[in-house]
Amino acid sequence: MKQVKQLVIICMSALFSANSYSQTTSGDSSVGFNLGYGFDSENVTLGLDYRYNFTDAVRFAPSLSYFVKNNGLSAWAIDMNVHYAVKITEMFGFYPLAGLDLSFWRHKWNGVDAYNNRYDYTDTRTRFGVNLGLGGELYASDELTIGLEIKYNIIKDFDQAILALRIGYNF
Repeated sequence: MKQVKQLVIICMSALFSANSYSQTTSGDSSVGFNLGYGFDSENVTLGLDYRYNFTDAVRFAPSLSYFVKNNGLSAWAIDMNVHYAVKITEMFGFYPLAGLDLSFWRHKWNGVDAYNNRYDYTDTRTRFGVNLGLGGELYASDELTIGLEIKYNIIKDFDQAILALRIGYNF
């Protein structure tokens, strides 16, 4: 936890000392890595995304996320979101988001029954859902964006809030 705090402090210091930039221009693209947390499933998430600005304000943001196995539960999620970017300053903006989600959940149990027989049980479910959320981003340079996003993933049996930190390369 101490290392995470140090990383956040270093990133914030770099951001506040950087010149101001804006990455909300029509035709621009970005690829990013995110690290997050699913609050109800208690899974850490790892993800990759791509963003394409259709206009200065509207962008398409598909992503692929892996919910790291926790208590036998893991998942892959494919999201197709749309952001409406609102530039507050040259260095900071936020965006509401909405989109669709297709996720593949896997829950694996194993143990020993009352007769000392070992058992393994796996349950897999594919779910279609909706994302609603809000994100903020700091434009550290022409090439680097750092952001924080919270979204609510509405899915049968797996509804949850997801918080993620994103680092993106803009081109």
